Amino acid sequence: LTLWAPSPQPCAAARMAKLPAVRSACAALSILYKDAKGSSPGLRVLCEALESRVGALSTAACSRAAPLMVKLEPQISIANDVACRSLDWLEASFPVIQSPTDQVTIKTPHTIATEPTELTPPHVTGRRLSQNQDA
Repeated sequence: LTLWAPSPQPCAAARMAKLPAVRSACAALSILYKDAKGSSPGLRVLCEALESRVGALSTAACSRAAPLMVKLEPQISIANDVACRSLDWLEASFPVIQSPTDQVTIKTPHTIATEPTELTPPHVTGRRLSQNQDA
């Protein structure tokens, strides 16, 4: 007997972490952290102590939060759905986030001024704001 289980809803945090702009920014920060950590023996010891402590605190927090997460699952699911729709809007409105940070170029003020812009995702406020409307 095989039970059918619906596929899990995509996780907004996982989707965001997969964005090339986010991945390359995290990689750059990781390199910066490793370089800073290796720059001084004292700083290395401090960083390693903090890493150990953060790991222990994370484990404790996860085990204590598990019952609350189960209780709040419906609200978390709704928040995740809103976040996923916001990511859809963000990806459609700003395709530059699909590019790694080293490939992103600064647009000229003329280019920015001539492109139509929606300031707020429609699913958040229920209406669209454009450059031509008064706020």
